[in-house]
Amino acid sequence: VAALVAAFVEGARAGGVLTTAKHFPGHGDTAVDSHLALPIVRRDRAGLDRTELAPFRAAIAAGVDAIMVGHLALPALDASQAPATLSPAITTGLLRDELGFAGLVVTDAMDMQGLSKLYPAGESAVRALEAGADLLLIPTNPAESVKAIVAAVKSGRLTQKRIDESVLKILSAKVRVGLNKPHQVE
Repeated sequence: VAALVAAFVEGARAGGVLTTAKHFPGHGDTAVDSHLALPIVRRDRAGLDRTELAPFRAAIAAGVDAIMVGHLALPALDASQAPATLSPAITTGLLRDELGFAGLVVTDAMDMQGLSKLYPAGESAVRALEAGADLLLIPTNPAESVKAIVAAVKSGRLTQKRIDESVLKILSAKVRVGLNKPHQVE
């Protein structure tokens, strides 16, 4: 799987396409659909390293542009059993610091019940940004999420620098594929 992921990322990037690997840190060993509830992956860290994390390591080495973090709990990585999307230990500690991923971190859809049953829209949006996400996909309540993020910046819970880092990553990805230049199709 890791070799195929790397080949796909390299080929798609060579063709000028942004690439995303998902659902970090590995959603294959679950019996619960995260659209309905929060899955828990009970594999130990050694098992995660051998199986779930191998394709992500290959994707990062191949230059993947974005990684989508899934709504799943992994007690071996975060004893609080917070969803990976809201876990600084997983999103920042493992993905960014340990695996060295510097690209865009995208959440899975924030309206999925694996997350939305646990936290209100605004709180989950702020927690995802605190954990290290750059892009929040399909917030349950966009207006509530924006209001909560603005309040978190005003209160100092989130810094303007943290928001600016994510905006720069998003704009840089757009520039990489030429979205900053006009393109017309006849």
